[in-house]
Amino acid sequence: MRWLLRMLTVLVIAHPGELFSQASGWSLSVAAKANYTTTSRVFNNPDSPSNDLRSQYVALDNVYGAGVELRFKRPDDNFFISLSVEYLSKHQDQVQSVAFVGPPRRAPVIDGFRLIPVEIGANVFIPLGSEKVQISMGGGVGLYYGTRILSVAGVDAPQQNKPVGYGIHVESSFDYRVIPRVAVRGEMRFRDPEVITENRFNKPVVVYNGSNIPLPADAFRTRINVNGLSFGLGVVLDIL
Repeated sequence: MRWLLRMLTVLVIAHPGELFSQASGWSLSVAAKANYTTTSRVFNNPDSPSNDLRSQYVALDNVYGAGVELRFKRPDDNFFISLSVEYLSKHQDQVQSVAFVGPPRRAPVIDGFRLIPVEIGANVFIPLGSEKVQISMGGGVGLYYGTRILSVAGVDAPQQNKPVGYGIHVESSFDYRVIPRVAVRGEMRFRDPEVITENRFNKPVVVYNGSNIPLPADAFRTRINVNGLSFGLGVVLDIL
């Protein structure tokens, strides 16, 4: 995703006039924001025939991230289009029971995920009659690129696939204009994406505290579900 962010930055900063020469009358704003998502879940047995096993998950709460959002709007109406790219990451590092193969053994485990949402939305400003305060509501669709993070006693399980999830989102935002071209923004967004990953350990056995802990030889699947409310806080700059 680095190439996408670099391309957007070059287009917006270096050639804003050329970018919109074919769309006369459209305005553009760019926002940089920090995000906090309340909850997420990692399901370790998504393909199990047992409902009980399929529903078991590890809760990974308090997910932090950052993002960039572009908004395209005509000055004479309240409707606008948004394009946002975010980066979310969460992992936990703790000693826990491991039982991939054989009896449970305790070992240090790093478990988590990274998620990159790319979302397009259609939104509308709620008329307030104020030049400083703007409230908007809307929703849209998104692509979600996920990566599973997993390591047992220093042995990694690299991801074998490049999964993409699809979903919808709804959002609302509050802008307060500080000076004519700069505002601060608070945002609330709900999304419920799911991504299926495949990982494989690069060693069959790990040794921890003198004990051999066998690891699965085959690739295994995991379902990542980021189902919590997302809150954002950022700075907005009007480019055009």
